[in-house]
Formats: sequence, C-alpha cells, structure tokens
Amino acid sequence: MSVDPPVASYDVASGALRGARLQLYANRLVLGGANVTETVPLAHLASVRIAFERDARKLGWAVGLLLAALVLGALSAPLAAWMQALQAKVSASSTGESLESVLLSSFSAIGHLARLFVPLAWLLGAGAGALLFFYWLGRTSLTLAFAATERVCAVLGRDARLTDFAELLGDQLAARKD
Repeated sequence: MSVDPPVASYDVASGALRGARLQLYANRLVLGGANVTETVPLAHLASVRIAFERDARKLGWAVGLLLAALVLGALSAPLAAWMQALQAKVSASSTGESLESVLLSSFSAIGHLARLFVPLAWLLGAGAGALLFFYWLGRTSLTLAFAATERVCAVLGRDARLTDFAELLGDQLAARKD
C-alpha cells in the first residue's frame, strides 16, 4: 500500500482488463487487478493516447450479413414454388421408375431447404443487428507508450471518466518533462 494518496483512479468496467484499477500517483502509474499489480514510473512513459474508436470491420460484416439475409429471403418463396412445380410435373408423368422417385425426393428436399431460408435470413439479420449495435457502441482506448512497447486499456462505449483520467495522466507526464 502506498503512503501518498493517488491523484486519480479509474476502475476498468469492461474489456480485457475488467475489474482492474488504474491509479495515478505524482510519480508513477499503478495498474492493479485480481492477479497482478504493475507499477510504471512516469519517467518511463513516453506518451499517453486516448481515443474513441469504431471497428469498421463490424460494419462491413453487418452489411454482408444483411445482404445475405435479403438474398436468402428473396430466394425462398420462388425456389420453393419452382421445386413444387417440378415435383408436380414429375409426379403427373410418373411411371413408377426409381429415377422418378429420386427426382421427386430431390425436389422435395430442395423445396424443404428453400423454406428454411426465411428463418436463416432472420438469424442473419439478427446477427447483423448485433454487429451494428457493437459498431455504434464503439470503444474508448487508453494507450500508454513506452520506449519499446505500449499498453492498451480498452472499454466499451464512450467513457468520459477514462478520458478524464487520461488527461490527468497527460498533465502529470507533461509536468514531469518540464
């Protein structure tokens, strides 16, 4: 336990460091979690970066899933109707041969598969909605840059408390460099 009080602290509520606490002291930064405590002297810290980011890949996947859902939904009824019509033609001219029964069962199976396109399209649409939600939610990332490496603390959403903590850390770092 430290003797001097922290200048600021931040409890990480989400992300990979969930449950950890960042504490800023006059000359060091302490990251304490359930299993580890890391102390970094501010003299070793080169820069601090805070950013709100959205992952464009999530948007791309959401658009792709929505297009796939629309295609499956649009193909379902015509494909099922076409298979039913082919099935009716084969059964009308049926002579009882094994090839005809194979065709009938194949057309029936494809027709049943086409009927499953609609629920599958709804599932793809729901997945796209979830991806769009997480794209919109974004994340706030605090990046601590050292001479040879960097540490990233990312939390879901726009987090004003993490931004305030980063600004205090930047002020402490600037005061140490002067």
